[in-house]
Formats: sequence, structure tokens, C-alpha cells
Amino acid sequence: MTDSQVGGVQALLGEEVLPLAASTFVVTFTGVGLGRERARNVLDKEIYRRFGKPRGSDASYAYKAVILQIVLIWEQARIAARASTGGLTLLPNGARLLDAPDAVDELRALL
Repeated sequence: MTDSQVGGVQALLGEEVLPLAASTFVVTFTGVGLGRERARNVLDKEIYRRFGKPRGSDASYAYKAVILQIVLIWEQARIAARASTGGLTLLPNGARLLDAPDAVDELRALL
């Protein structure tokens, strides 16, 4: 990996996961109706926008691991669920989180 790739991975791995999960949830699901699906790549693209696109297998695996961890947090909080189509479905708690004044506090409360 190049220094910039290592920097992106280190920055991603250094982020607190709950605030990252909350903020990426808001970006991913704003404007999506309850029960509707959102393509999983919307989350991927938001992570790439913030931390750069991974290059090389080590960086890609690290990014995939963090993205999966975020989705698992969403599922644990019952704000979104993986659909059989591969997309992500907005759940009722997720709609409430989108309306919350502080998404991080709301996510913590749901967990």
C-alpha cells in the first residue's frame, strides 16, 4: 500500500464507530421512505468520499470490514436491515433516528 492508502485505512480505523455509523446512516437514508430499500453501495461511496477509495487488497478488506461493522450496528439498533436483494431496508427506528435532533445520541439510545 502507498502512504496515502495507509493514511486512509488508518483514518478509517481510527474513527469512533458509533458516530461514524450514525452519520453515514443519515447520509445513506435521507429521503428514503420507511420500508424502502437503498443500495448498499451508497454507504460504500460515502465511506470512500470521507476516507478515499481503497487501493489494493489489504485496504479493500479493511474498508469492507468497517462497512460490515456499520451495517451490523444498524441491524443491532434495528434502524436498517439487509434485504435478500443485497440492499438495505429502512426500518421504523431508522425513520425516527432520521428525525432525531442528534443522530449519535439516538443511535446510542437504540443500542
